[in-house]
Amino acid sequence: MANDKEILYEKFLDLQQQIHQKNQRKIKVGLKVNILLPLVFLIISFVSKRSKLVFLLLWIISLFGIAFYLLYVEYMDFKLQEQLRELGIMEKEAEAQALIGEEVIQSIKDIHDASNEMVNDIKDLKNGLKSDIRSIGDKLKK
Repeated sequence: MANDKEILYEKFLDLQQQIHQKNQRKIKVGLKVNILLPLVFLIISFVSKRSKLVFLLLWIISLFGIAFYLLYVEYMDFKLQEQLRELGIMEKEAEAQALIGEEVIQSIKDIHDASNEMVNDIKDLKNGLKSDIRSIGDKLKK
């Protein structure tokens, strides 16, 4: 039984590693396409005698499309790494291989902490306003 769990664990780690490697390749290809495709549209717009507005729009749309694709791949890889950390599976050397750096992860944690503090501050202000309103209401009743 324990042997089956170890085999399953190894398969899961191998699958995670393969997905991570694929994501790295996708990002490398996406960066190359992000440079080449808009450059092709730009060259065609200068060579062609047709409307430059169409090629300008294609150029801008391709930049945004590729950027969103790269963000999606990065986000999916980040979520995978985060799930592995939550399950206690990710090891330190695997964490160092994450596509995004530790600074980004720390920034996300800082933003999360700041949002929690803001929510608590808003709750405190809300409670303070309620007590002020009650005290004003009590004064008006007298």
